[in-house]
Amino acid sequence: MLLRTFGRFAALLLWIAVAVSCSDKSSTAPTPPPPTPPTPARATIAVTSVSVVGERIGSAGAGQVYRVVLHLRESGGVAATIAAIDLTFTNGANIVMSSHHEQPIPATSNVCPANGTVDTRELVTTDADATHPYATAVQARVTYTDATSIVGTANGSGDVPPLPPPPSPVTYTLTGIISDPARRGIENARVEILNGANGGKATTTDSAGAYTLTGLVAETFRMRASASGYDPGEQNVTVPDIPRADFTLRSNTPAACGYSVAPTGFLDVSQGGGQFSLTITRTSGTCGWQATTDVSWITLGASSGSGNTTMVVSYRTNTTFVGRIGTVTVEWAGGSAQLVVRQAPESPAFCRITVTVGGQSTITAPAAGGQFTASITPDPGVPPGACGAWTAFADPAMTIVGPNSGPQLPATVTFTVSPNPLTVVRSLFLTVNFGNGSPSGSLVVNQSGTP
Repeated sequence: MLLRTFGRFAALLLWIAVAVSCSDKSSTAPTPPPPTPPTPARATIAVTSVSVVGERIGSAGAGQVYRVVLHLRESGGVAATIAAIDLTFTNGANIVMSSHHEQPIPATSNVCPANGTVDTRELVTTDADATHPYATAVQARVTYTDATSIVGTANGSGDVPPLPPPPSPVTYTLTGIISDPARRGIENARVEILNGANGGKATTTDSAGAYTLTGLVAETFRMRASASGYDPGEQNVTVPDIPRADFTLRSNTPAACGYSVAPTGFLDVSQGGGQFSLTITRTSGTCGWQATTDVSWITLGASSGSGNTTMVVSYRTNTTFVGRIGTVTVEWAGGSAQLVVRQAPESPAFCRITVTVGGQSTITAPAAGGQFTASITPDPGVPPGACGAWTAFADPAMTIVGPNSGPQLPATVTFTVSPNPLTVVRSLFLTVNFGNGSPSGSLVVNQSGTP
């Protein structure tokens, strides 16, 4: 009996211990960990299109210029900063040219807005190596960041359109008169070009001594005029700067009077203005002499005389980017002597242009107004690409018709002038500026007043 009672008591104590143990475990259960914060959104940039334009450098094709514009789209809902764009131009499997462009979207501080689109500026890549083939495709790699400072990249590609055929060369016409010292035209005189791209072209004079040479390309070359019974004459001519070249040929009959002139032949002078002396010495007879020059930038100290003299010859500064040539001729009865003056160009060359209508940088418009077309032309010798893209601006009383900008020169701009409400003449301006920051050029329009 005692053993049975003790067993029941032990079983009761075991049940109480188990209950207490379970109760303690339930009340001390561990606290769950805090939730993981969400991953921040990141920008996602895609190149949706690549526009490419290729062009030759200059009419001679001294390399290529590629102009690329990328259209970008952000789809991650986060604004992205476009750090840089790398372009690789290829021809088939061969790499032709590579370029690196920073700040490609300066108008928006290089930012593509969240869920938005943006176009890059025109990314210009110049390949001045004329031995390189023209690219047929371009690959673009865009590097960007967002608020997470993690660098991302996007790739795109585009085909490069084929080059248009080269423009037909511009040709010019040269005219002149072949005459004797008495200004009588010499018929059937032969006029020929001795060197350069125009070398070999020739013609003969008509009954008045006049000649015409057509189809000439722009360059400086040596010309010769000859006729039976006369000594031949030569001179340098620059086309199109010189549209007319006259020759005076001397009879080869022995002269009763003679002079010696020093120096003769060729004389090289610097680009800046200056002077030199020409010594004229009579060697026989009693005749006089006459001195002339075929260019306006050379000034003679005297145009005629008799006997011995030392004449001062002055020359003005050459403000062009090409060298120029002028001739000083001393003539007397039955003879002549020539000195060819060669002046160096201004250097180094930079962007300089003229804006003209009909060859004039200042024009007159009627009071009723009208429409005009201006030519924007780089000065001879300006290096290709020195000016860059151009933009034209007009006074409020003028309206530009059609494009007012372009990537290269030469170019034209058409504009209209509104009627002048004033009774006095007013001056209006058409100004052309350049992307490379070069000096601008202007056309002056003087418009008559309304009566």
